[in-house]
Amino acid sequence: MSKTYFLLAMIGCIIVTISSCAKEKEETSDDAASSSSSSSSWCTEVSSCSATPSGSITGVDNDTFSGVFSVFHVYGDNGTSGFDNATDCVSNEDALGDLNSKMTLPTGTNSMIFNNAVTSSSSFAERIYTYSDTSCSTEITTVVFSYNLTVGDNVSGLTTSVGDNTYSSTATKVTYTQSCVALKASSDAGATFLKTLLSSVSGIDPAVGTSYKCEATDTKYALWKYTPERTSWPGALVEETSSSAYPSDWSTSTDTMTFIP
Repeated sequence: MSKTYFLLAMIGCIIVTISSCAKEKEETSDDAASSSSSSSSWCTEVSSCSATPSGSITGVDNDTFSGVFSVFHVYGDNGTSGFDNATDCVSNEDALGDLNSKMTLPTGTNSMIFNNAVTSSSSFAERIYTYSDTSCSTEITTVVFSYNLTVGDNVSGLTTSVGDNTYSSTATKVTYTQSCVALKASSDAGATFLKTLLSSVSGIDPAVGTSYKCEATDTKYALWKYTPERTSWPGALVEETSSSAYPSDWSTSTDTMTFIP
């Protein structure tokens, strides 16, 4: 089953990077008045937190890519049961069980969507949605991270063989910094999950059915290698990340994310 450290690192970022957060202006005035004191203590509102696929990123190993990519798409491409690339819905029990054992999914989760979307020429979003049914229809929670991306210099001379994996000797340095995180609990189980996840954030009290767009700051340094789509295989983005400095090479933590054709 796919490596899960990438997802765990994303989830962990919420706890340390939300400076504060406030509701989107979509509820009634009564709702806003009844909860404004609790939301303002843990959330600095931002006007938008895009998760919609749009645009193309250029300059990664002198190439261009766009669309939606994920560590799970390879299983859909291979026809593995419980990975539907048409809807991007993951209902595979082994995958969900593996994730639940490592970071605890909301109670009653029977499917999820976990992917990344290019949202402009200089941004992308990491998107995590959980559902109570097996077809990704009845939502429990939404968690979206939006990142601003800076593409840097190309590098060469990287190790091409790590364990059982073969990688390119070239890549591109990229830096991406969180601009916001969007959160929503669509059920009591979802609200409990977010409260537990963010228990270290003072005053958190997400209301069921309320969307939050929160200011967030967290920077990652990475090596990216893009491989364009071929006749028999979709495009892929290989990534090695660090929180402190650019990685010097590929490792056993390197992740490969394939694109939906």
